[in-house]
Amino acid sequence: MITVAVGTALYASSEVRYHVGRALDNGVTQEEIGEIITHVTFYSGFPTGVNAARVTAEVFEARGLPLGDGSFPAAPYLGELIDGLLNDETWTREQLSARDRSLATIAVLLANYQTEPLRVYLHRGLDNGLTTQEIAELIAQVTLYAGFPPGVNGSRVFAEVLQERGMPLPD
Repeated sequence: MITVAVGTALYASSEVRYHVGRALDNGVTQEEIGEIITHVTFYSGFPTGVNAARVTAEVFEARGLPLGDGSFPAAPYLGELIDGLLNDETWTREQLSARDRSLATIAVLLANYQTEPLRVYLHRGLDNGLTTQEIAELIAQVTLYAGFPPGVNGSRVFAEVLQERGMPLPD
């Protein structure tokens, strides 16, 4: 259980995959694993929990274990939290616009090298009114503080998002 928790917190997909299997082999239940992931999410951030829940669902499915309903079948309560607390409550608060929340979210995901959630929130940022030039500048700014590896990764992901949307790359 501890190793699943640490792998979740570190956004370590291969570690989560391996140790969820080991946890199951050692008698940890699917429900306990889902609850570990949800609990750790409060301390390490939603992207880490989303990643661990996705990887864990793959492990459960590969073993022929039943999956719950909803967007995160390996950690159903995490899905409830994301839908309620994050999407319905936090993103709709008036203190920041959806556009500004997108800027902050993209910056954090970029700095933390969280590729898949970054992809999701780049799309959302464009939907919330960010321009391609603003996102390019955001990537440049974060690169100065977080380093070149996250910046290069973010640039690559952003180019893929623009390509998926049929949009040109910024100047």
